[in-house]
Amino acid sequence: MALHNPDLEERDKNKINDGVRHSESQDEDKLAAIRYSMTAMESPSFLPKLAPSDLLIPSLSLDDSANSNDLLSEQKDDHQPKVFQGAKLITFDGDQTLYSDGANFESNPKLASYLYLLLKHGVTIAVVTAAGYEYQTSKYELRLSGLLRFFHENKLSAEDCSRFYLFGGECNYLLNLGSDYKLHPVREYGPGGWITSTSHIPDTPANWNNIAITKLLDKSQDVFEQSLKQQNMRARVIRKKRSVGLVPSGGDTKIPREALDETAIRAQNVLANENIPFCAFNGGRDCWVDVGNKRVGVLILQHYLGISPSHTLHIGDQFLNTGNDFAARDVCPCVWITSPEETTYLLKYMLRLADISFEQKKQDILVDDDIINQPATVEEKKKENGTNKIKVDFEDVDRRMSTLKVMDVYTGEMISTKK
Repeated sequence: MALHNPDLEERDKNKINDGVRHSESQDEDKLAAIRYSMTAMESPSFLPKLAPSDLLIPSLSLDDSANSNDLLSEQKDDHQPKVFQGAKLITFDGDQTLYSDGANFESNPKLASYLYLLLKHGVTIAVVTAAGYEYQTSKYELRLSGLLRFFHENKLSAEDCSRFYLFGGECNYLLNLGSDYKLHPVREYGPGGWITSTSHIPDTPANWNNIAITKLLDKSQDVFEQSLKQQNMRARVIRKKRSVGLVPSGGDTKIPREALDETAIRAQNVLANENIPFCAFNGGRDCWVDVGNKRVGVLILQHYLGISPSHTLHIGDQFLNTGNDFAARDVCPCVWITSPEETTYLLKYMLRLADISFEQKKQDILVDDDIINQPATVEEKKKENGTNKIKVDFEDVDRRMSTLKVMDVYTGEMISTKK
């Protein structure tokens, strides 16, 4: 005959409740691990990549307490590149970060080689730029012509190419590098579409409506036109599908920095209560209001690719409150640089910390000499030659200037051809 024991029954109930709570805790951990990706079908991210052990990043120290050999396996495979022990997603501003303001990425073998090495070692790279030419891929390719040519000449693999993205218009036009070394639009809607798979994020383009976009652009255009007249600037106002710009009127015209800052601040104040994200910023030579911002752009990439904020790094030059890199601080660590030369040095430093060797076989990277030791700037070349004069290849200069003239970087309009 079974005896009724209240104490034993209470103990058994507690055990059952503890087991339920433990199971719920495990379920919560699993959900947390996949919170940056909706499903494997809706984005390129795959759940095995988001195992808790993969979310840990080794600390990098500059003192003797941490040795780079501790970060990587001592066993080296010449055929398989080491996995980069650092950020899994590195996003870059364009102007004044990868290339000079208003120019193109024409020829910078040092910087190109470091980006190449990062891609070869498993890092995803994305250029998140305000330049917005919708999905006219050839215009983005022109801005990155030297970099894409470097990838082509050095036969970057199809798998490595697939980890290179460009987000135009801050967060409006997503492109991906194909095995043909050309940029291709990423599907927006349906399975695998970047807009569809990030629709659960409130601030993303999936949740904007055309009425709100038109209202924001109308207000921005009014602010710019009033500012142009009141400050008597030699400028013009242009309007695109997702942005409004105040740009120089032509030629070598320069708009004073103070006038650009004033215009950006006016726009920020007028648009403060709009219900969709925007970015009103001083671009250095111009002023823009974009629908969306780099916070949204980086956030979309994190969710779409299944990469957490702790594994993301944004590098840019505009981190004042009138700059368009400022918003990225909300979603990932950032590095504030002032020039492409600083970007080059930073990537070199990161590769060294990760114990990635710069020594490459000639068949891996096509360069005449060790690109790491080549001077990158005019000042370095002067020091190397021991003189204030450097040799100039006038044919190359003419080619570059002709290339720059064929497209208005503000509008994307083709304005002239080489004579």
